[in-house]
Amino acid sequence: MGGSAPSGSEPPREPLLSIAWKILLGGLLLREAFSFWTGSTYDFEVWLRTAHAVAQGFNPYTSFLGPVPGVSYAYLTTRLPSAAYLPFWSGILGELYRAWEAIGGNDRFVLYFLIKQLPILGDVLTAGLLYRLVLRWTGDRTRALAVLAFWSFFPYAIIIFAIWGQFDSIVVATILATLLYREPIERNLLYGWGIFVKWITAIYLPFEIFRSRGLRRLTFLLALALPLGLTVAVFFLEGWSFAGIFATAQSQTAGGGGGMTYVGILTGPVVSTIFKPIPYLFTALSYLYVPGAILAGWVASRWVGSGSPKSEVRALLLITTVFLLLRWGLYEQYMPYLFALLALDVAAFHPGREPFLRYLWLLSLVYLLFNNDFGARFVTPLDPSLFTTLTYLDQTLTYGAVRIWALDILDVGITLSLVQWIFEVLRDRDRPIPWLWPWGMPAAEPGASAS
Repeated sequence: MGGSAPSGSEPPREPLLSIAWKILLGGLLLREAFSFWTGSTYDFEVWLRTAHAVAQGFNPYTSFLGPVPGVSYAYLTTRLPSAAYLPFWSGILGELYRAWEAIGGNDRFVLYFLIKQLPILGDVLTAGLLYRLVLRWTGDRTRALAVLAFWSFFPYAIIIFAIWGQFDSIVVATILATLLYREPIERNLLYGWGIFVKWITAIYLPFEIFRSRGLRRLTFLLALALPLGLTVAVFFLEGWSFAGIFATAQSQTAGGGGGMTYVGILTGPVVSTIFKPIPYLFTALSYLYVPGAILAGWVASRWVGSGSPKSEVRALLLITTVFLLLRWGLYEQYMPYLFALLALDVAAFHPGREPFLRYLWLLSLVYLLFNNDFGARFVTPLDPSLFTTLTYLDQTLTYGAVRIWALDILDVGITLSLVQWIFEVLRDRDRPIPWLWPWGMPAAEPGASAS
């Protein structure tokens, strides 16, 4: 990538080693092996309905969408909302559906394959950026190859992007790409692109404002103008009205409750009956991440005066973790934002943090599996009748009750782990020991990799 000088010293740019290309290709092929026959029961079904609506010329933001004959596999008697984001993803889905109609031979699995390609390529790009950043900052090919191999075969990322079908990998790669640049104009253009793809990227704008000086502080406006301009362009080209986009914006900025933290307990059927009657409580809590991101950005801006890569990563780690803790509904697809930054930090600066990274992603993986019936939900595209069976099981007094209790326990564990990680980043400790799992997690030896 071109542009201004990167943060930190940079060795002469070299082509990827042969072994690096082989690792990337192996990770890509592994993801493609899952791409065409898997998907989540809700989100991927929403992608399919949104794709069909856009391809038919409809505005996907103005109404709930019914199942698509010959394509849908879940919620076949229920209308679902469209993809609740700015029109990057909706527009891409529509074009992919049109391409499928032209070349797909009416085979729904070809459509599933096409929709998975951008999330998969974004994930592979993330692995490549991790390699490039570690090599740039350390000059150590061994460390760079280790983090490349870690992400290329990282089970959590493979499940989220290649199996589930989430497109957050594009934003994860965008956030990593900001670390290649010193100049705020370049970073804010990347953040603007990230916002256009998904709203979460906006949490880094307070940090950009606080860290800049003079007129440079105004460059954050680029990060707002770019997604606004692209959104208007897409709506104009598609001939859509702007009525539905405002409801979409509200749903994305507020969050939907549930998820992997204390919010999952507060909004559960039992506890919510206690707190929900309190006026404006849930509304206030749903926007708590906003002052959290502002405060974290202010604190982080005090670390990056020297422009060292280590302080840049530390800053992004703090902002990301605060957001994950405070968001009103932390869902599984948001954790790779933290895992990518942690893997980068471990490989380049803090090998002693590897046990904490391993502990956190394994804890999150357990939640992911419990929440998705141990992966059974991801194979419903093969057998749509399986969705009905799993829905019934989740409502039983045996399996369903155990699942709910397990998720509540994991909510507590993940909440405490995020709280701990905020403290660890603030204290900048080299070898944190997980509060909830102090045994069986020996500190890594100096020079250990992120793999």
